[in-house]
Parts: sequence; structure tokens; C-alpha cells
Amino acid sequence: MWAADLDLDEPLTCDVVATIVGAKRSLVVRLVQQGLIETVDTETDELLVPRRAVVRIRRMQRLRRDLGVNFAGAAVILDLVGRIEQLNSELERRRE
Repeated sequence: MWAADLDLDEPLTCDVVATIVGAKRSLVVRLVQQGLIETVDTETDELLVPRRAVVRIRRMQRLRRDLGVNFAGAAVILDLVGRIEQLNSELERRRE
């Protein structure tokens, strides 16, 4: 399966996400509680996050490991990088 074939909105349980990123379930739950990763609205009480949370958590783990920032700081960095990429894309479209 290619990455392009993945549905990044596919809901995953916190247990599955924790297994994929090599972390404890409690970390994933804590990141959700702190608002650092998004959740998927469901009709059940089960806490689900979109598959894209896997990518975000892995990036946060790398920033934590490589730069020593905490998860909140890593989330801010990722949000700012995403915003810069969005603005650059918009600028390119306007230039064309």
C-alpha cells in the first residue's frame, strides 16, 4: 500500500495509533486532552483520532528527540510550518 492510498481521515483508536508510533496509549490520550492532536467525532464514547495524527505525532516525537522541545512546543512548530507552507502555496498561485 502506498502512502497516497491511505485515507488520512480514517479514524483509528488511540491504542492503534500508540502501537504505530511506538508510544503508550496514555501519551496519545494526553495529546488529545491537551488539544495537540485532533479527534474524530463519533456516535460512540470511544476516543478516535484521524490517521493523519500518526504523522503529526511522529513529527512531534522527532522534534522532541532532535531539538529537545516538549510536545506543546512541537505542536506550535508544526502548526507554524503548516501555515508557512500554506502561505507559500497561496503566493505561488497568485504569481501565476
